[in-house]
Amino acid sequence: MADHHPIRPARPGPSAPSSPSSPSSPDALSPQGRGRPPSAFGQALREARERKGLTLARLRDHLARRGVRVSTVTLSHWQRGRSQPERPESLRAVSAIESILGCPAGGLLALLGPRRPLPTPPERLENARPVYGPEPLLARALGEEEFSRLNEGTVPVSVQETVHLDRTGRTARHTVTQVVRATHDGADHVTAHLNVDEPPGPPMTASAQCGVLLDQRCVPALGLTTLRIGFGRPLARGESTVVAYTVDLGPHGHRTTHHERALPLHVRHYFLHVVFHPEALPASVYGYYRAHDGAPRADIRTLPLSGSGTAHILPADAAAGVHGIFWKWPGTAT
Repeated sequence: MADHHPIRPARPGPSAPSSPSSPSSPDALSPQGRGRPPSAFGQALREARERKGLTLARLRDHLARRGVRVSTVTLSHWQRGRSQPERPESLRAVSAIESILGCPAGGLLALLGPRRPLPTPPERLENARPVYGPEPLLARALGEEEFSRLNEGTVPVSVQETVHLDRTGRTARHTVTQVVRATHDGADHVTAHLNVDEPPGPPMTASAQCGVLLDQRCVPALGLTTLRIGFGRPLARGESTVVAYTVDLGPHGHRTTHHERALPLHVRHYFLHVVFHPEALPASVYGYYRAHDGAPRADIRTLPLSGSGTAHILPADAAAGVHGIFWKWPGTAT
């Protein structure tokens, strides 16, 4: 049975010599840690580790044997007060450290300071709305109040979508996989939407492969469908999850000539893939960007058509705005 020792921050006397982890050491006065003394948590972690006779590397190895991956750099930063465990996986690591070092359960966790707000992109909230244009269709479909809180509490990390066209040149299937991160405790869903120039006829079906399809609203007059997809449980702040869904469209309108996505916030990874039917290949394909819905196309560039009849864009660190692909059918000028 492991011995359990009380957790208390170290209290060096006035004449205590400098150590590598003391605030007066050169390392603690580096640009990353200048003027930042070790936290109560950091001091207690160091004291418990030294009492157990473990180096940071050996503590890391003990954690790894329990399936917990934490680098020695991260452990050092925790110990010196340069950062503190905040994400769910980091808090789980602290619980494992308590067991390894023979600390009372919850003793180290109790010494953590208040969590800092997660950094959010500068375009968050008030600057995200203009991407949808002055009179967004989405606001008309959802209602102004719901639109003003659209996906509140989450930020997109990556978005990958594939558009399949049928032999008539119409969009037949739309699939999306995205990773979202919670910026507040309790985030439990996202709202997605799909614009179609002309409303599709029945049958039009939607399904979620990751997440739970909570509701679907089709507004034919706007050519717009919205999907509310739940995560299955509320997320903790900083936690991420995957949402994946598919929309199968019935017969609709004329041949499709473009597909685009409005990104109200910067996204680290955005991938748009258009799959043309082998019996209906375009004459030419182009990628483009628009600053907002209603703005003219800019940054137009020719895209190669792959041997399997597909084209894609993969903008690096996709800026907020509208990213898309358009194509010209044989025998047409536009």
